[in-house]
Amino acid sequence: MKKQLFLLCALSVFWTTATAQSPAAGGAPLTLDDCMAYAVEHSHDVAQQDLANANYRQDYIESVASLVPSLGGSAGASTSFGRAADPETNTYTNTSSFNHSYGVSGSMVLFAGWSGINTMRAARVMRLMGIEELQRIRDEVALRTMEAYIDAVYYAEAARLAREQLAASTAQAEKGRRQLELGLKSAADVAELEARQASDDYLVTQQENNLELARITLAERMNWPADRPLQIDTRIRIDDPAVMDPYADVLAYALDHHPKAEVAAYEERQSRLRLAATRGRQYPSLSVGGGFSTNFFKNIEDWSLYASYADQLRDNRSHYFSAQLSVPIFGGLARRTAVNRARNNYRMAQQRRQQTLRQIESEVAQAYQQMQGTGKELVQATRKSSAAELAYRAAEAKYDRGMISTFDLQTASNNLLQARSERLRARLQYIVKTRLVEYYNGRPLIRQQ
Repeated sequence: MKKQLFLLCALSVFWTTATAQSPAAGGAPLTLDDCMAYAVEHSHDVAQQDLANANYRQDYIESVASLVPSLGGSAGASTSFGRAADPETNTYTNTSSFNHSYGVSGSMVLFAGWSGINTMRAARVMRLMGIEELQRIRDEVALRTMEAYIDAVYYAEAARLAREQLAASTAQAEKGRRQLELGLKSAADVAELEARQASDDYLVTQQENNLELARITLAERMNWPADRPLQIDTRIRIDDPAVMDPYADVLAYALDHHPKAEVAAYEERQSRLRLAATRGRQYPSLSVGGGFSTNFFKNIEDWSLYASYADQLRDNRSHYFSAQLSVPIFGGLARRTAVNRARNNYRMAQQRRQQTLRQIESEVAQAYQQMQGTGKELVQATRKSSAAELAYRAAEAKYDRGMISTFDLQTASNNLLQARSERLRARLQYIVKTRLVEYYNGRPLIRQQ
């Protein structure tokens, strides 16, 4: 008993520790990949597409089964009272009888314009299209989550920079008040320092509010439970990117392998098969069938008047074979209009595919150009931030010696904050655009270790 209790406690501690260490359980801040993986796993759109794919599978099974010969069986029993035909003498008598029958039949379509085969092929293509559509939805959920995550990281860092500036302006205001008491600063200078402090305090409030709104948006994109706090890891490092393939290679890969391109290609192929199946219904159809039946009859009033059960089943056997040729001649133009609609749907699918490929080409071109542009902006913003920091330190030293005014110091401080914000924005945008280009080049969006 003690050993069982010890094992139970050990398992409980292990489960609690494992749950606490899980990022989704709230034990650790969620990284970008954690957020995207959670969003994809809990997305309603992904779940709905999973169910749609299950229906596509059932449609495919049904289309395959329609090509298999059909087989049916029947059994019946009836009792009659009064005047009826005697099956032995074929005369009408007043009698009470019991009749029992059995039958089995089957049929098979030999030719129907290949409509059944093309319908099966279209259903199989629909299954493949559903798989690519699921991947497209998963990628879109991950991309939307990445955008919301980057916004949250930006405002978290912006709030941190604003708090640093507030701390600096608070220290300057406190120092100015002490210098005012010593007669080293005027009241106007101290008022300007306090105004700067109030402005920085307002900026902190504004950025923290933006951060909370960004977290709410991120939680909505992830379908995160409302009663659980969402903690994210704001430390995103820039990986040393591998040598990026030329734009032409990235574009060629995206046009061939991107889920949207695959979906458009499968949709066009399915529409073509639907057109072929619809055309096939205009051709004559040929089917064959056959069956077997037997029955048993007894007079309820006198069972000895008729042969035994086994003898009747043997003697009353019947067989039939049939062949049916159906030639469509005129059906109110229903077949013709169906073919015209299917042809138009096929042409529409062709247009949608060309439109999708053009859209992918534009997206890849923009992402590639933005990756290169933000990379250059990051280099320039880093230099600008370093220069602005040096300028602020110099302005702060000059202000302490009374060589510049409070306005000049505030201008240097604002320039430093702006330079840091620009560097932060360029850094995050470079991360997003680099990952996006790598995604178009075949690398997964979610990169769990």
